[in-house]
Amino acid sequence: MMDVLTPIVVLGLMLAALAGFFVGWWIRGRQIAGRELTLKRRFDNRLSAIEEDSRRVLERARIESEAARQKVEAERDSLYTRLSKLDPEVGRMLAPARRAGLPRTRAGRRRTARPLAVEGVGVGATRERDDLTRIKGIGPTFEARLNAMGYRTYLDLARWTSEDLDALGRGLGARIRLKEWSERAAELHRRKYGT
Repeated sequence: MMDVLTPIVVLGLMLAALAGFFVGWWIRGRQIAGRELTLKRRFDNRLSAIEEDSRRVLERARIESEAARQKVEAERDSLYTRLSKLDPEVGRMLAPARRAGLPRTRAGRRRTARPLAVEGVGVGATRERDDLTRIKGIGPTFEARLNAMGYRTYLDLARWTSEDLDALGRGLGARIRLKEWSERAAELHRRKYGT
């Protein structure tokens, strides 16, 4: 009878060991999952705290920048006033520019910037127009919009700066490949004028 019980006992011990292994593995997995969840929560809390701090810093910087801009503009206006009192001739020269509402900051000047004049063409002279529709992605409608904005030649498009590209991208739409247009315009200008 002992011979019959021995394999059963051994089999029972093996099954108990195997069950213990699986229970231990399951418990260990739950512990690791719990630690991962705790670490993820800590990470999320720290990340949200950092985002909130950065928002506060940016808002404070924006407020300080606006205050500094207003202070500089007020100082500039007082200097214009003092200068016009000291020299009436200079005051008459400054008055039209102030009345015209010219942008007071560099960013404002950049936004309203027009294309550079082509060499040899004076201000107010009629400028030659290039066929902008030869650039892939520019059709007659976009050519008309670009012409209305003052961009009539390949050289105008080739001279776009990164600020111009940002402003035009917002003004014309997000699907436009302005950098590619600028590069293609430079190539067409070189072919047409040999420069």
